[in-house]
Amino acid sequence: MAISKTSTSDVVEFMRAESASDAMTGEAGTSAASAPSPAAAPAPKGKAQAKRGTTMPKAATPPETSLTKAKKTRPTETKADVMLKKLRLAKGATLHQLIDATGWQAHSVRGFLSGTVKKKLGLNLTSETSKDGLRRYRINDTAAVA
Repeated sequence: MAISKTSTSDVVEFMRAESASDAMTGEAGTSAASAPSPAAAPAPKGKAQAKRGTTMPKAATPPETSLTKAKKTRPTETKADVMLKKLRLAKGATLHQLIDATGWQAHSVRGFLSGTVKKKLGLNLTSETSKDGLRRYRINDTAAVA
């Protein structure tokens, strides 16, 4: 079959007829004339397209699954919980132990101690210097907060 001048509709019609005959014979994609359809070709990019008012089709968003819609729960143990546990130990905790436990900087740990532990939670925070020269912070649960 020789085609001298082809239009887009002729090619599409030929492709449909060939795919139907391939489906009947079971020989998909064996002919030399099987080329990608013009409709599947990417649309031209550039200013000319924008001037004509046509837009590129937007990429399809994946459907949301129940895993992505699940509520984000709070971690089982927060950094604040870790710090409060260490501060409630009998020996207390040094600044460096609290930094290692949370990954915070020294000024952030001190801010947590004064702002959260003392002011917001109203706990009795004591600070003592040991014989080795290290300052230990401890929550004293036995002392009554006035």
